[in-house]
Amino acid sequence: MLPSVLTGVLALASAVAAYPRVSDALHTTPPGVSFKSPKGTHPWTFSKFTKTTHNVQHMRGFRGSKTNAKSVAAVLGAHQRQAGGFGYENITTTTAYGTQYAADVLWNGHRLSLLLDTGSSDTWAVQRDFSCIDYAGELLPQVSCGFGPTYPETFQYGETSPSQHMFIRYGDGEIITGPMGFSDITVGNITIKKQEVCLANSTYWFGNNMTSGLMGLAFPSLTNAYLGSGLSHDSGSQIEYSPLFTSMVSQGKVPPLFSIAIDRNASSGLLAWGGIAPASGLDTSKTASLPMIITNLVDVPSTAYEYSFYTIIPDGWEYGQATDGKKYPYIVDSGTTLCYLPPPLAEAINSAFIPNAVYLWNYGAYFTTCDAIAPQIAVRLDGILFTINPVDLIYRDMKDPMTGLCMTAIASGGTGPYILGDVFMQNALVVFDVGQAMMRFIPRPYY
Repeated sequence: MLPSVLTGVLALASAVAAYPRVSDALHTTPPGVSFKSPKGTHPWTFSKFTKTTHNVQHMRGFRGSKTNAKSVAAVLGAHQRQAGGFGYENITTTTAYGTQYAADVLWNGHRLSLLLDTGSSDTWAVQRDFSCIDYAGELLPQVSCGFGPTYPETFQYGETSPSQHMFIRYGDGEIITGPMGFSDITVGNITIKKQEVCLANSTYWFGNNMTSGLMGLAFPSLTNAYLGSGLSHDSGSQIEYSPLFTSMVSQGKVPPLFSIAIDRNASSGLLAWGGIAPASGLDTSKTASLPMIITNLVDVPSTAYEYSFYTIIPDGWEYGQATDGKKYPYIVDSGTTLCYLPPPLAEAINSAFIPNAVYLWNYGAYFTTCDAIAPQIAVRLDGILFTINPVDLIYRDMKDPMTGLCMTAIASGGTGPYILGDVFMQNALVVFDVGQAMMRFIPRPYY
């Protein structure tokens, strides 16, 4: 099954020499990581989509309960502890403590707020009569799972045939199960007809009392549909299907790209379908473009030749007066708060805080004094430095009650692959250019 695959080891394979960055990474790749460079599927150029529109849906912010690791991508390290855009909608951000992003959708006419996750592919909402359970499977009051409004109906076009269900385990241990079916889903001004989705009827979930589910924006190879209506979720019964963004493109609603921009001070942001979000202060002449890398997952054959996560290989990192130019694959993931780096690099960066950050095993993260001075940290992408705002590097609301120390934003990612999470995405406009098999990044100034 996919959840167990993601917590396991990735297989080693060759990379495509057409991209020197990928070839160089072969010499420093962590054990068990396999990746290669795909080719784009559409001939148009990025510059064709550099205009913006003002089709914006305003959203509200909300506060999460802890650091966000709801993405499937986060499972990989959990055991270690655009011109002419078509549709825009605001996304929400919280304070540094438990940063999460969400967007409103119309689910067969019912307005729901769904978490945004570029590190998973399934879209689901919780059903009215769902069962809330604890880690041991014991039944709890629904309020314990912390959902917002529940979906009051069944599938608009009925359940899938033959009957299917979804089972997915997220990076922080949360589990969602439920039947699958078809409903119209509207995001911004775009309606995806008869989208295959899940209505969750059993959940182990740490909610924020505002969102009602999750919108997965990754690729079909990471979908978690299984044959039958029971709880079996072995690899032999798994069925790949078209997730929301794939359907949006295949139905001709938008060109094959979307972008995310977060406005830190306004506690809001923009999710732009088919183009670049109209964010302020952008200098598109500094656009970094990197090829998407295909990550091969053991026991999921489709991931050997299909996209799965949005994976790139940065040029390296700079922190304080030091530089690290080792090449590793990183997943760009809106569903994970922290940046997960190779252990030696994470240790070195955390040692550059004044005073030094220390590793607390019970959190699987680094902590320093809440008034510490953070070093200047930047990741280099396509030759361009993307500096992370020092304000984002210490989570002053995430305080250890025993020591009084605060969590830093740089964590150890174990054997990888590693993650550029929300703390990075707060400092760049990120373009997921699926059509050209490229990830593009535009620096955003501090304000």
